[in-house]
Amino acid sequence: MVQKIRAALPTSHRPEVASLRSVANAAEPIAVRSGPRSSNLRLRKSFTDADRDRFLDEAFAFMARFFENSLAELGKRNRNIEGRFRQLDGTRFTAVVYESGATQAQCTISLGGHFGRGISYSSTVDGSGNSFNEMLSIEHDEQHLYLKPMGMWMMTGERDTQLSAEGAAEYFWSMLIEPLQQ
Repeated sequence: MVQKIRAALPTSHRPEVASLRSVANAAEPIAVRSGPRSSNLRLRKSFTDADRDRFLDEAFAFMARFFENSLAELGKRNRNIEGRFRQLDGTRFTAVVYESGATQAQCTISLGGHFGRGISYSSTVDGSGNSFNEMLSIEHDEQHLYLKPMGMWMMTGERDTQLSAEGAAEYFWSMLIEPLQQ
């Protein structure tokens, strides 16, 4: 039956069918035979100043988006809560949480630290940058760059001291939101 259908098709369509079949076959994964091997293949990595700066820039940008979105969601879920996010410049933003129009929590987060590379948190929004309540410094182990809190503010219980961008954003968010959760 299939042969009769193929014979009935004009000859101009036959090469297309053949080329489609060869493309489909080309997309199939090629099986690679491998023998047993160690899972211990991790080698020490070295990180450059450019790697560190890129990591900090990306972590700060993530944190800004995280705060802006979290403030918006907080307002959606709580009728009497209003959040305000303000990007001051490329290295600083502020977040304010109002409850029934009154300021309940606020912060300024700045890229660049008072003691070297890092991201700092201040519980004020004056923009002076002269003080901070917590700072995350950039550190690394043999495999990863991460952010490490100075430890000036710690939540109850043990804290992870090797924070990803998401972990760092959550850490600073917890500092901001704490007064509203008490």
